[in-house]
Amino acid sequence: MKTKIFNIIKYFLITILIIISTYLLYKIYKLNILVIKYYIIILLIVLLLNILFIFKLIRKKTSKISKIIFMILTILISLLYLYGTIYIDKTIKFVSNMTEEKYETRKYEIYVLKEKNIKTLGYLNIYEDSKYIKEKQKTRKLKSYEDIGSLLGAIYNNEIDAVILDKAYVEMLKENDVDFIKEAKKIEEFEVRKINEETIKKVDIRKDPFILYISGSDSRGSINLVARSDVNIAVVINPKTNKILLVSIPRDYYVRLNGTTGSKDKLTHAGIYGVEKSMNTVGDLLEQDMNYYLKVGFQTVVNVVDVVDGIDIYSEQDIKTDANRSCKVKKGINHLDGECALAFSRERHSYQTGDRHRGENQQQVITKLVEKLNNPKYLTRYNQILKAMDGSFKTNMTYEEITNFIKYQLNNLRKWKVESISLDGTDSMQSTYSMGNRKLYVMIPNEKTVATAKEKINAYLGGN
Repeated sequence: MKTKIFNIIKYFLITILIIISTYLLYKIYKLNILVIKYYIIILLIVLLLNILFIFKLIRKKTSKISKIIFMILTILISLLYLYGTIYIDKTIKFVSNMTEEKYETRKYEIYVLKEKNIKTLGYLNIYEDSKYIKEKQKTRKLKSYEDIGSLLGAIYNNEIDAVILDKAYVEMLKENDVDFIKEAKKIEEFEVRKINEETIKKVDIRKDPFILYISGSDSRGSINLVARSDVNIAVVINPKTNKILLVSIPRDYYVRLNGTTGSKDKLTHAGIYGVEKSMNTVGDLLEQDMNYYLKVGFQTVVNVVDVVDGIDIYSEQDIKTDANRSCKVKKGINHLDGECALAFSRERHSYQTGDRHRGENQQQVITKLVEKLNNPKYLTRYNQILKAMDGSFKTNMTYEEITNFIKYQLNNLRKWKVESISLDGTDSMQSTYSMGNRKLYVMIPNEKTVATAKEKINAYLGGN
């Protein structure tokens, strides 16, 4: 009886070993980041280990004690295979979530100045998805307005009973201290989901240079939610030369929005019309086709910084951040948690150089975070880090493009050389496309820095 039980356990462990190892190899293949020679090496190692353990377990001449030892080792190697499978599966899901169906969500809010039966609603006729608004409000009369001044004037003059505003637009009105938002009351909200159309110029990113636009969304909600773009970076990547150029553009840069003929606007406001509008606006400014975009949610900073137990940053002065008044940063070294790291990276009013200094703070937060993540200590928190970042990234790259690029780099194993430059400008108060005649703070582009950026971009793309 003991021998039968022993054999049952033995063959059960062999079966589990074969199933889990096969599944691991399948997941590694599906991950698609290893070139075939590395995959074959892993395949051979797994097969040899399996053959060794199975041979020792079924070989009649193997002593009982040796078999027990190999049974224990079989359990351990199976657990190791399972552990690897779980991590690979989470990585696949993470990348898949970044690259799944390309859509954006608009959240609309309905505001009134006083409670009454709503018959007529006004909305801004600047959204490409105004037809969806009409579908959602079929039972009410709708009136469209070309600018925010006309829309708000209409409700104050009782021409309409309520206004429909995009959530991103509401945040913009709050930032600019518009009286209507203080006086009005939100009574309803609804969402519209819109599939993004592919308008980009795709390339083979394993061998051809390309430009990736990074947009830092100021939304705390879903990464798919339309929001202003508070971080704007054009990343020029040349896989032939292994060189990267980072071009940082201030959020308040005064630019003409792509596809419009009206007045100029802040670059950050382009985000309220969708991430592709921001990407193409940056492309117009730099006179280049943006190949891809990566949209990053600010909540990512909070989550990841907390997972790595905070970061140490240096501040040149004492500041109290606008984004979080409870975060007080002293001159010198400060240990910040996620919320304060985000508030620090968004602060600009405390500095004489405003948005320029904010860009420096953002670079410092990113640098310190990368330093923490490079610490082997945090490899054990891979699962937590992946969970913290999941749902906070969105790109129009495909899963295959991302994994093929990683595969190409793993096969070449060359160090990247990174250069960073920033566009500059002069402070001004100007009317904007999104806010009509209301004067807002903007940064008038310094054409010399823009010209330098264009020259460098062309050099990187050309391999020089």
